[in-house]
Amino acid sequence: MIYFSDVDVVSKLAACGFLPWLPDLLGVSEDRIRIQYLASLRSRLSRPSKKLANERFQKHLEAFCENHTIIEVASNDSRQEELLNSGMDVGEAILFAEAEATGGIVVTGDKRALIAYSKVSTAAQRAKLKVVCWEQLLLRVNDLRGYAALKEGCCEGIHSDKLLLIAFSSGLATQEAHAVAALESFLRGVKEHSGDILVSFESEP
Repeated sequence: MIYFSDVDVVSKLAACGFLPWLPDLLGVSEDRIRIQYLASLRSRLSRPSKKLANERFQKHLEAFCENHTIIEVASNDSRQEELLNSGMDVGEAILFAEAEATGGIVVTGDKRALIAYSKVSTAAQRAKLKVVCWEQLLLRVNDLRGYAALKEGCCEGIHSDKLLLIAFSSGLATQEAHAVAALESFLRGVKEHSGDILVSFESEP
């Protein structure tokens, strides 16, 4: 199984210091992960970012992009174009089209892309792929690394995503029950729009 990750998730994982853990979070080896390489990612790698202020984490992002196969275009260009016309951005259209073509799994933080995909995809097309979302990855960090690691990383990268600002509204003083409840609430919202295409992890609500 190949995992196709979007730029946004990779960047947010890097901002929190979680990017080196991605294979463990997904339960796969490094060589099963692909990423999209678009102008937005080139831009993030070429200049300092307020959302990725930690120099060590910036190097994690650079190394990750150097070590993983890049997806620049889907093998089914007509399906890619169809998804692009549905309202997806070009990166998400590439990833979803390629995951369909190969029976892969998309790793994304874009709920709008999930909604757009659901609207224009038949049951047969939806059955060809699965999705792992940003909220699931954060809950996986908590399950596999513990709450202390989740809290420290999310507070480090708190300005990379509005979800983190809500879930960790008290910073390092945020209690586990509050943070996990917020993440699970957002995950339920994602599931409402994605139906049966989300990968199911055992500990999820």
